[in-house]
Amino acid sequence: MAGKIGVTIAPTSFSLLAGDTVAVTATLRNLGQTVDQFTVSIDGLDPSWYTLPVASVALFPNDQDSLKINLHPPKTGIKAGPYRFRVNVASRENPAEAATVDLTLQVGALPEMGLEISPATITGRKGVYRVLVTNPGDAEIRLDFKASDARGNLRFSLRPESLKVPANGRTEVALEARLNWLAFFGGKKELDFQVQASVPGAEEGRTVNGQLIRVPWWEPLTRLRIPWLVRPPAISSFKASTEDRREFKLTWSVRRAAEVTLDGERVEPQGERAVRPAEARNYVLAASNKYGSASQTVAVQPLATPKAKVSDKIRASLMPTGLKVTAGAVPAMATLQLQNLSEIVDKFTVEVEGLDETWYSRSASSVALMPQASGQAQITFQPPKRKGVRAGTYPFAVTVHSQSVAGESASIVGQLEILPQVEFKVAVRPYRVSSRRKGSFRVNLANTSVSDASFVLDATDLDEGLRFQFKEDNPAVSAWNSADVPMLARPKRGSTVGEKKRYDITVTARAEDGKTQSTNCEFHHNPFMTSWRPVLRVVRALIVIGIIVALVYFILHWGGGWSTLTKSPQTWANNLVNTFKGWFSK
Repeated sequence: MAGKIGVTIAPTSFSLLAGDTVAVTATLRNLGQTVDQFTVSIDGLDPSWYTLPVASVALFPNDQDSLKINLHPPKTGIKAGPYRFRVNVASRENPAEAATVDLTLQVGALPEMGLEISPATITGRKGVYRVLVTNPGDAEIRLDFKASDARGNLRFSLRPESLKVPANGRTEVALEARLNWLAFFGGKKELDFQVQASVPGAEEGRTVNGQLIRVPWWEPLTRLRIPWLVRPPAISSFKASTEDRREFKLTWSVRRAAEVTLDGERVEPQGERAVRPAEARNYVLAASNKYGSASQTVAVQPLATPKAKVSDKIRASLMPTGLKVTAGAVPAMATLQLQNLSEIVDKFTVEVEGLDETWYSRSASSVALMPQASGQAQITFQPPKRKGVRAGTYPFAVTVHSQSVAGESASIVGQLEILPQVEFKVAVRPYRVSSRRKGSFRVNLANTSVSDASFVLDATDLDEGLRFQFKEDNPAVSAWNSADVPMLARPKRGSTVGEKKRYDITVTARAEDGKTQSTNCEFHHNPFMTSWRPVLRVVRALIVIGIIVALVYFILHWGGGWSTLTKSPQTWANNLVNTFKGWFSK
């Protein structure tokens, strides 16, 4: 040690596990006669193993100070055993002046082990887990176990809390996690915790994470099943209806369902839906609640879509293939051109597929042709205007069959479009309503056309003395159907008092295309009273009667009362006279 520098470090030997940290305190003293600054350095250790928070200290003569040296060997890439190193303290004023201290660092390697928890997650108010520990090393290790959670919501019980794991062995610890009383109440929540396994005396070790999912405290109550209340959903009805086998209407009704789905799409418990499937398919209605589920399937079989077909012996064409027509109006015509490509005389029959027979007519049902000869036939399309015929596109096929060659045919695909049109009738039922307060009517909208339509309803009266209210302001009615819309008529002025009066009402319905229809009805208002005069007369009579009764009462009282009058009328009369005299003598 140099004569001007004093260095003291105690103890000179330290033990720790790889990855831990130990703080070494070095005390420096200036033994010289001048102010000096001393620098500290370390030899024999990897620079990553230590940290010098303060590398130099300035001291007055005979003054001393302390500085820290933090030793922290890494967790990995290190061998267990002693590591010797030296702490050097040198004077900055005279670098030849230096002092050294030899130290020993005993490093113990972290034990190799595997740590798992099973199961990783438990749902409930408490959970029992197994902590599995494996020791792949060649030496026995002793471990301490500790469980904790960041928020302190859980209580833990470990059995055992400390154990020995043999070399190349495996063992387990039972862990029970329970909710603290403060965390008992509340809804569903995920509570994470950590289990640590470490050698005795070490602050760090291996950790594994677990989870307890808290269920709401009221959930056990939901599991109580009262027989007359535990009822699964029931599908009252589920059916498909159609008029033309192109558009199908699905209707359903479900009871006691928390969720209802139609082909996976959520729907209301009661409802209907129009579908136009391209091919045969099944529709599935499913209902469920917490007590069970139910499902039902409906199969629909639409008309097959016509397909084109080519023949080597028949050449057929149709002009035009796309036709537009108004139901019940001017027909549309198409020309079928045929050519016999065979070497024999043949007769060909003409058929139209995909359309109702009443929708079309043919100029000829068959055509006879010589070899390589051509011919034609006219097809007239005129869908009738009747229930079941709806606006839309209808694919069809014109098929030509050979009578000489069995199975030989050719088909041309076309499309018939029925144009939309709106026609309707409006009526009010009943025609005449008599009431003291309000009149209730039903406006009947009958859609007599091939298109769905929505309407705007309005009502007026000649005197403009009524207010009208419709349950639906814009009702929609599908083709060839009708709907009743409730309507209320109320007098604008008081309905209790007034004269009897008849109101002539006009109800108007306007369709989307601007067409309007009107109808009439009557509301006879019969108020409770025609005038307030009778009431006033009664009130006036009651007032007069009250005054008379009061006068009679007081006159009897002034004479001495009814008993005096009945016992001695003279005495009663004298008392009455004396009372009057007393008033005027004052």
